[in-house]
Amino acid sequence: MKTVFGGAHITASAEHIDMDGIDIAVQGPVYGTIDEILSAPEKTVIQGEPVMPNKMVPTRTEYFDQIPRIGKHHRKFIMSHFGCVYACSYCATHNQRLTIGAEKYRKFFLTRRPVDDVIAEGRLLLQYDTIEVGLEDDDALEGHEAEAWLADFVPKWKNEIGLPVYANVTPKTVVKASDQHMQNLADLVHVVHMGVQVERQDSLKMFNRQFQKEDQVKEAYDRLQSFGIGVKVELIIGLPVDDPIGDAIDSIKLGQRIAAGGFAAAFPLMLYPGTALHKWCVENDIPMNEECTFEWYSGVGSIKFEDPAIEKKIHNLSKLATFFIKYNVDEHWMRALIEMDLPQAASLAISQTNYLESLMFRQGNNAENSFEKSLDYMNFRF
Repeated sequence: MKTVFGGAHITASAEHIDMDGIDIAVQGPVYGTIDEILSAPEKTVIQGEPVMPNKMVPTRTEYFDQIPRIGKHHRKFIMSHFGCVYACSYCATHNQRLTIGAEKYRKFFLTRRPVDDVIAEGRLLLQYDTIEVGLEDDDALEGHEAEAWLADFVPKWKNEIGLPVYANVTPKTVVKASDQHMQNLADLVHVVHMGVQVERQDSLKMFNRQFQKEDQVKEAYDRLQSFGIGVKVELIIGLPVDDPIGDAIDSIKLGQRIAAGGFAAAFPLMLYPGTALHKWCVENDIPMNEECTFEWYSGVGSIKFEDPAIEKKIHNLSKLATFFIKYNVDEHWMRALIEMDLPQAASLAISQTNYLESLMFRQGNNAENSFEKSLDYMNFRF
């Protein structure tokens, strides 16, 4: 049996081939590689051939049938294109674009799929236990043809599929989008996830997000709400900086200034090989945490802090950030509460409550039912 790995992270870094359990690595799309996969010796890196988005049709039926817990999950995902225009240092996009080439990346990864193809995929989702759909484009508003595509897609989705949708946006595009583009988005989604990530300018620079300013984030949040769109604010904590706790608390306080009383989450920094920030950390001898399993809700990130007290506080902040922001908890109380030792039972209960909060935010009255079903097969990390 051969194990074949592909996707964004393999494309960003062929060094993944050195990992145990990977026999064949495919960089770029899998098209044109099947014969070579079958005949290649172990530890071979194969280059796939990019194809236009109308050729990229996910085999959803096989996926859902062969992995029943995915088919039964209340939430499913779709994408209108497979790339991103940004180059955040914690993301594989930058290296992926270098591997494929800027022109090919723009043509094959940033061109949107035909509307009818995405509608056909949505029609298939109706055959499974689907309550909501995530439009997992990195930024639903970004792209030179995004407004025209969304204007065509939204009425067809609402008339033929009708499932609730949420999407991802970036403050930069929200403030620049036309009113009509925003209205198209509002006609499709009831909730968006908006990556804010960090507050301090040095941390924004580390993430290669210098374009982001607090007044822009606040304007984007308020504008989304003015169109009747709920906003989940997402933050990243546990950075390799001199004051990781102060950095994290400043980011949470930014979340409070932007969205007090609303829904937000803070995730520990995850560093994937092939990203610019992972490379920087290796070059600067930043220790990596072997306990990191890349489970977002575990509270365990990629950075190994020398002081165990910092590790504990980052873990606790990631668990409690939703509570801190929603109820606008004072910094003194935050700093006091993160000194606690959380036993496994408490950590698990907080993870479950955070997840229930997210479901209530997106699904309203359906949340409790989805939550109970999810507990049967989701692995909440401690």
